[in-house]
Amino acid sequence: MSYQALYRVWRPQRFEDIVGQEHVTQTLKNALKEGHLSHAYLFNGPRGTGKTSAAKILAKAVNCLQGPSSEPCNQCEACRRITEGSLMDVIEIDAASNRGVDEIRDLRDKVKYAPTEVRYKVYIIDEVHMLTTEAFNALLKTLEEPPKHVLFILATTEPHKLPATIISRCQRFTFRRIPFLKIVHHLQNICEAKQVSFTEQALFAIARAADGGMRDALSLLDQALAFGGDVLEEETVLSVTGSVSKSAMVALLQSIASEQTSAALQQLDELIVQGVEPEKIIQDLTHACRDLLLVKTAPQLEQSQGLVHDDEAHHQLSKQLSVQQLSEMLDILIHYQQQMKFVANHRILLEVVIVRLCQAFADFRLTKKDAEVIKRLEERIEQLEQTIEQLQKGSQQGKTFSQATTVSSDSNNSVSKGKVESSQPSSPLLHGEFIKKFSKEQLTRVKNVWGEILRQVKKERVTVHAWLIDGEPVAATDNMILVAFRTKIHRQTIEKPELKALVEKVMTRVLGSSYRLQTIMTHEWQHLQNNLTEQIPSPQTASSEKKTNHIQSEDDIVKRAIDLFGKELVEILE
Repeated sequence: MSYQALYRVWRPQRFEDIVGQEHVTQTLKNALKEGHLSHAYLFNGPRGTGKTSAAKILAKAVNCLQGPSSEPCNQCEACRRITEGSLMDVIEIDAASNRGVDEIRDLRDKVKYAPTEVRYKVYIIDEVHMLTTEAFNALLKTLEEPPKHVLFILATTEPHKLPATIISRCQRFTFRRIPFLKIVHHLQNICEAKQVSFTEQALFAIARAADGGMRDALSLLDQALAFGGDVLEEETVLSVTGSVSKSAMVALLQSIASEQTSAALQQLDELIVQGVEPEKIIQDLTHACRDLLLVKTAPQLEQSQGLVHDDEAHHQLSKQLSVQQLSEMLDILIHYQQQMKFVANHRILLEVVIVRLCQAFADFRLTKKDAEVIKRLEERIEQLEQTIEQLQKGSQQGKTFSQATTVSSDSNNSVSKGKVESSQPSSPLLHGEFIKKFSKEQLTRVKNVWGEILRQVKKERVTVHAWLIDGEPVAATDNMILVAFRTKIHRQTIEKPELKALVEKVMTRVLGSSYRLQTIMTHEWQHLQNNLTEQIPSPQTASSEKKTNHIQSEDDIVKRAIDLFGKELVEILE
């Protein structure tokens, strides 16, 4: 074949050509210059970061006919033959296919022979972690004290699988993932050399897909050029890598943000029909959310991070989403991305992810709405407290406190210029005919199951439980429960129709019959108790010897007081 892949054509031939590994190349160049070469080196790091290329360059540098020098000349016969792989004294061994003890014993026997054509016999053992335990043991002694004419270079992507005895006998160099912008710059130089038209976003897409590996980046570039000819565009790269197009990603995110679960699932189905893998979809969703989050929190890093999703549509979308929403989305995506390896049907899991994301936006909207309502209520409560204080001072002697608490129990009354305007009568809860229905037996029954009610409310909605736990049942009838709250804001929140309906549903389920919820402030309930006690008349009898402080059970009001508060709390004063 006359055509060679780009990663072979552009393989580094000098230390200065290796991209992004200056900490390795500079150390090796200095060692060559000073003549401080070790007998064994271990190169470890991710794939496509230059380990094998550095090993070959080091083999050329020590055997260069113009050297040894810090850089090979690449002109002499030794350098050319090492590049071609035809020099007998530079031996490349693939440990994945030569991993047995017999192959290492053969190597150990041949090590003692001097090189025939150059200064050093160099053994490059790639994927060395694939050797068996017996093979490592056979290599130990040779690696510890090799002949002076031998140089070992071990390369691996998984150094943790190597025995500590092997690692300790080598100089270890860790190759890092190549920085994003360095990959982009290298790709740009190649495109310019090949006179290819390209866009910056296309190079960004390739560099991100390469994930720090230059060989992967060059392979993707080769594939994209074969697909699109002499024009390199972003959509071409996304198509080659099997990624989600920008327009489809924006549409999917907009559907999720607007809580349109059905539309989001339909778009997901279209992507899968087009052949996009579920793993790639969730990965691209994660990258898109990360880009939006970075745009909102650190826009100055857009260029250095090489955001793929940084066009106008994504910028507009980032304005609609808060940092908290994006953070919650990333938490969900990362969690389920980890779970994918344990699930057989990835599509089902991805559909669950989409539903969870839409539900997260719905929950966030309700939470935000609750916060706004609470803020408004807090502002109104201050005004209501002042109004209640004025009404208490102006209330007539002997009237029940229910007439003075009408304003505070009605959260729909408007307060303007220090006056209360109410178009509704006071709650029937505080009328005498309603109090007649209060039953101590019913209250005891409710208190016995109140803990269960709270637990079931918590299962339904945790935030409602947080508000309701401040209240305590103080009275009950056969179809109503009166709950006294210590904090006004908790009472006001529970009075919201949707939250109140949820609590009433749980009460009905636990108690077995339909119940309504009524609320009151604790201090109001105490005041009501005092007023009812004051209204109980002293017993009037014809006989003076009957003037005692005992309870007259014949009196209807006394009976109601006993049922409501208990015998021990009721006392008649003359």
